Amino acid sequence: MLLHQLDLTTALRPELLPDETLLFVQDAVGLYEGKYKLPNYQDGHAYLTSHRACYVNNKEPRKHSVALNLKDVERPEFYAGFLKSSPKITLYPKPNKRPNLSLRGAAPSPTFSPTSTPPRRGSPLRPAPPPPPTTAATWICPICSFSNPVPSNFDPAVANANTPLPPCLACGLKPPLVHLIKAAIAANRQAQAETIPSPVVDQDPPRRTESPAPVLSGAPPSEDGPECIKFSFRAGGEKIFYERLKSALVQRKWLLQSAPPIPKPADDGAASSNGLPMRNKVVGIAGLERRGIEQRKNNEVMIGNAFEDLEALMTSAKEIIALAEQFAGQANITGNGNSEASAVLSQSANALGLVTTKDMLGSGSDSLYISELARNIAEFLTDDTTGILKREGGIMSLVDLWAVFNRARGGVELVSPTDFERAAQMWDKLKLPIRLRRFKSGLLVVQGRDRTDDKTVASLLGWLQELHSIPPKTEVPWDWYQYGQGVTAQEVAERFGWSVGVATEELEMAEERGALCRDQGLDGLRFWENWLVKLPPVEGTDALTIHFPQPEYE
Repeated sequence: MLLHQLDLTTALRPELLPDETLLFVQDAVGLYEGKYKLPNYQDGHAYLTSHRACYVNNKEPRKHSVALNLKDVERPEFYAGFLKSSPKITLYPKPNKRPNLSLRGAAPSPTFSPTSTPPRRGSPLRPAPPPPPTTAATWICPICSFSNPVPSNFDPAVANANTPLPPCLACGLKPPLVHLIKAAIAANRQAQAETIPSPVVDQDPPRRTESPAPVLSGAPPSEDGPECIKFSFRAGGEKIFYERLKSALVQRKWLLQSAPPIPKPADDGAASSNGLPMRNKVVGIAGLERRGIEQRKNNEVMIGNAFEDLEALMTSAKEIIALAEQFAGQANITGNGNSEASAVLSQSANALGLVTTKDMLGSGSDSLYISELARNIAEFLTDDTTGILKREGGIMSLVDLWAVFNRARGGVELVSPTDFERAAQMWDKLKLPIRLRRFKSGLLVVQGRDRTDDKTVASLLGWLQELHSIPPKTEVPWDWYQYGQGVTAQEVAERFGWSVGVATEELEMAEERGALCRDQGLDGLRFWENWLVKLPPVEGTDALTIHFPQPEYE
């Protein structure tokens, strides 16, 4: 099968691989295998990345989400749709990635089942096509110009820095990886050009039976061509998806995984006694100038090596993009908000393929943008590397989150407060691990879905119980060992990592539930354990009273 199981993030989006970037998102998409619909894969989102074409189901995303590696695709095909037939994009696999039909019920030899019609007597069977001619791939040693054979198990699509390279049979030196990749690709193209299918004429072919119904695992193999995967677009976006798919197939960014580093020029300097170059340490302004000169030389060598040919450019794409980002950062520092500099940076970002969030969305971009923004915020909050929600004690106000989120985007496509609140309200509908909560005062906060009021009250009471064994900082006129101490909103915020506003709301929530009671005094508002419901009433009285010893005054 071309499709494989897809790992999702906490926000139910495809988990990107290293160096993988998101290119396009479209909703209302279904999947076909051949000309048959795949059950349970007809209502979902299509995510196109630089490495894969992914499908995420809306109802059961963890169970029915699959992906197809672009390195296994030979060519795409576009169908614009007609009448009730929706537009489709077909992905045809490479010859070595097509499934073995004998494993799915097709007979490898020309046999006939009892229900099929036997061929008429005298009609010859269709002979199997001859195997394509193989062209021996060779590479020329750049040292001694000796012609060496390329190993038969060398695959240019998956070769990386860890792939063992054969040494030259004459001088014994290993070739560069790019040199071997170019030779293998050229040999494959020559072999495909020499493969000419021979025409087969059937005098009286047997009649074909009806195609069987699709099975649960997918559609039966087609006798008219190789198995393929189709993305059916029911709400538009197919043209942008197709254009960016073709661009991704041309760029082949999956070849950048484990790419060899760019060689750096040797440092100029006096040679030491053992013959190795010795670098003179220079400090101050002269050292900074020398470091700048060395950096410019390194950039010149890197850019020159990158643009020698296409394969070297692909190998050096990481360093080229990092260098462009470095130039953009320097322009931001020196530009001081210049509109001309901003326009140049925008053009540079477009040239590098750095698209914004709205540029990744298809038709119906308003609702789709809000839902994808909601997933993006959820991933931002639940990211273990940043730990934003955990650092805030598991709960933070929506305004604070909006400020932190926009600050983390680096000034690129800032989110308005209205869109941010609309995205937060989508968390329950999308079944994400965080939720939006509104307090009685109208304050909107963000917290984990597993966080409840009962757990919050238990945490507050647990801390107040600990204060029974901690003496107060000043002498108090009550039995602190029995009754504990009162706490302010500021103390609660410092204890649990909340903001003061969130701490006040949580204390009032616990007060409404009867777990706490308030004490308004000269030193401010404090909250205590609710002893009014814990102590028994005093004999001879109807009301519940608590007797605290009065302080003595001189």
